[in-house]
Amino acid sequence: MSCNMMTLHEIGLAWAKKQPGIIDDLTEDSPILDMIKWKAASHKMWNAAEKLVDIDGPGWTEPDAPLPMMQASTDLVHIDLHVLGGQMEVTTQKALKFGGPKKYFADRQNWILRHAGMTTEKQIVLQNMLKAATTWKNKAGVKSNVYDAGGSGQGWFILACRFDDQVNVGLYDPDQFDSGRLLKIDFPYNGAEHVLHGSKYEGVLGYSIVYRGNFGYQLLDPERTVAAIVNIDETHKPSVTMIDDMLAQVRSQPGSTYLFCGPRAKIHGINPYKTENVQLVNGDTDARTRIETWNGISIVTSHNIDDKIAHVAK
Repeated sequence: MSCNMMTLHEIGLAWAKKQPGIIDDLTEDSPILDMIKWKAASHKMWNAAEKLVDIDGPGWTEPDAPLPMMQASTDLVHIDLHVLGGQMEVTTQKALKFGGPKKYFADRQNWILRHAGMTTEKQIVLQNMLKAATTWKNKAGVKSNVYDAGGSGQGWFILACRFDDQVNVGLYDPDQFDSGRLLKIDFPYNGAEHVLHGSKYEGVLGYSIVYRGNFGYQLLDPERTVAAIVNIDETHKPSVTMIDDMLAQVRSQPGSTYLFCGPRAKIHGINPYKTENVQLVNGDTDARTRIETWNGISIVTSHNIDDKIAHVAK
């Protein structure tokens, strides 16, 4: 794993020194978001990257034979960052009852940020990682990174993800840390009372606050970095070989690779391999039926992705 990649917590320690608590608020209810690795975008609001499409490397020759030509073909990829943020309003009378607008907003900041973290985590897992794993096809047109547990209707999934600083990594705008903050906080109208525009308060006098941060996601090589077991339900679980093969497909390595899933995907898809072999003896006070790692690869569960998804065709 490259040293250029950092978790949000590490970014906070390095750059966002004026907002150390915001990192914890963002990731408190989003354990997968806490594991995701990030790096600085090359051009602040967008990132330029080279995607390897073909390579001819060195080969073996006789001592006096000509050396083969080597080449690497790449495509230039442009990835835009998006804004993570939102705005909140409060009427003047309500703000005064709660100690003023700044105190009102400060008291609710952790709730807002926790929800932002949960939404961001779900977006990245479902719309970036899982989507790439379940739609990528090899040269033969086969979805070789999708493993079917056998359920016929809606089901849970287990996602294998290996972070890489070039082909599977989050992106952030390094300039947003100029003031030592992970998210830029602004008070429109310099914090003065103004006419609100939200649907609940349109035309009413009050105060506003805006949170903004620039982030994106770069996934250029799904074949070797993301794979998924899908269609897991109460009566269909993946085989041991299926899980091992999925990890082999992403070239798993402890420290850079994780298994992401919802709690029920783990209950029905992974834990049975321990519960089937649990033996209790006299004096035992705790039945340990959970598996925390699979051959050295950490399993990270999140309630944000615990809902079943539509059946995935292989």
